[in-house]
Amino acid sequence: MIGMALLMFSIGIETSIHRLLKMGRSVILATLLQVGLMLFFTFLFTIPTGLLNPEQALFVGAILAFSSTMIVVKLLSDSNELNSLNSRLMISILLLQDFLMIFFVPMLSNISNIFDPAILFNVVSKSLLLFLIAFVMSRYVLPRFFRVAVEEQELFVLASIATAFIFIGLGELLSIPIAISAFIGGLALSTLPYNLEIFSKIRALRDFFLTIFFVSLGAQLSFGFSALNPWLMIAIVALVFVIKPIVFFILSLLMGYGSKTGVKMGLSLFQVSEFGFELAGIAAITIASGATVFSADLFSFVVTVIAVSMIVSPYIMGSSSRVAQFFYGKAKVLPKHLRTGFFRRKLDELEVVPSKKELENHIVIIGGGTIGRGLAKQLKKNNQVIVIDHDPGVVEQGQKEGLPFVYGTSENESLFDKLDLPDAKLFIISILNHAEASKMVEQVRRFNRKLPIFAIAHYFSDALDFYKKGVEYVCMPSVIGSNSFMQKISEFIDTGKNAKADRFKSEFIDYLEEKVKEEKKYRQRG
Repeated sequence: MIGMALLMFSIGIETSIHRLLKMGRSVILATLLQVGLMLFFTFLFTIPTGLLNPEQALFVGAILAFSSTMIVVKLLSDSNELNSLNSRLMISILLLQDFLMIFFVPMLSNISNIFDPAILFNVVSKSLLLFLIAFVMSRYVLPRFFRVAVEEQELFVLASIATAFIFIGLGELLSIPIAISAFIGGLALSTLPYNLEIFSKIRALRDFFLTIFFVSLGAQLSFGFSALNPWLMIAIVALVFVIKPIVFFILSLLMGYGSKTGVKMGLSLFQVSEFGFELAGIAAITIASGATVFSADLFSFVVTVIAVSMIVSPYIMGSSSRVAQFFYGKAKVLPKHLRTGFFRRKLDELEVVPSKKELENHIVIIGGGTIGRGLAKQLKKNNQVIVIDHDPGVVEQGQKEGLPFVYGTSENESLFDKLDLPDAKLFIISILNHAEASKMVEQVRRFNRKLPIFAIAHYFSDALDFYKKGVEYVCMPSVIGSNSFMQKISEFIDTGKNAKADRFKSEFIDYLEEKVKEEKKYRQRG
């Protein structure tokens, strides 16, 4: 559980509450509806058929309703997709689910008094108290503490870990799950200027404990449920692997994020949360009418389903883009009234592109980071430019600065159609994610096989692949920087002077200070 707590702590450090709240009421309502629907379908499949009694169905439904923040965030982080729209949407839902778990754990622990208002009041008051402590510490205690700790690396690391365990301890005192209390502790540090450094320092320790967690997860697998009703086992498996993804898919459509996002969301959030182990444990020891809620067979099977859903998550999430693209292609044959823009209205709001009549001889830039933003500022002086980025925060910040930013991904064929690529002058790819960049090249070639493409590559293999795909020019910043650096070193060795650099050093420092201010805006966006 320490690994899970440290993961939630690191998530809190990188989380902007303001950014999450901007996802809107639709995400909050969708999360509440998703949990409610999973409880409803669990009751529907098990109580009328006599497979479970109401208390058992309540526990099973609560266990299956929640998804694993730990698994999903780890996989998104490893694939560098944390800032994409799909990822933000999923993380918002996961964090809201985790907050709901604050209420579920203590209420199910007292299942005989589950509807007692005093229990709900107790849970709410304790949660608010922990948030209040986090707010006070983030404003008055932690900034001063870390201002001293940052001067010594060892003290800085210890201070970071100590903060996590302080909040874990407070959570234990207040009967709040340690993963939730650790997340709140991370939020307390998220406003500090050292938050990214703290994140990097605890990452190795977090991964170590996560490895132990997964080893212990495998040790919990037990197949001693042969006496369990086969129809009950089928119902539980169907709820996890079929009903839950469908619920997420439908909710994505209703929220206006489209079918592709719905498929990805369903295939990414189908697994059962790590909190499921805790709820299953409660059900196995809770006394209700003189007996435990879960029999040994039911407990063993539920724990196995939780573990299996986690184990297969990386493989299913990895195929979500291909599956989404497959269903998107099939959906084109549906009647027009079933492909209404209502189901993708949120995406349409982000994809505001000038009409094809206004686009002519324009330049498209993929990636609104440091390089793409700089190129856009220079090129827009004499050219019509459009900047595409998959991070809605970057798009919003760019639009505030008066730059032509538009949200988009390589999988969005409709966006590429709007870009009017046959009339474009140049296509620039300024992102270093080669898999995403390669998809962009393929999309461009579908619309205009002769359009010149310039790209950036980090590795030699990526540059070679670009050229094989027909890219006209590939820039490798690391190679250019290395060559320039070597040139300056050679000049200094030969002459013993650094005249040019000294002459422009002050101006360059002023330039860097301006760029640092600009960079901070993007790091703290939202």
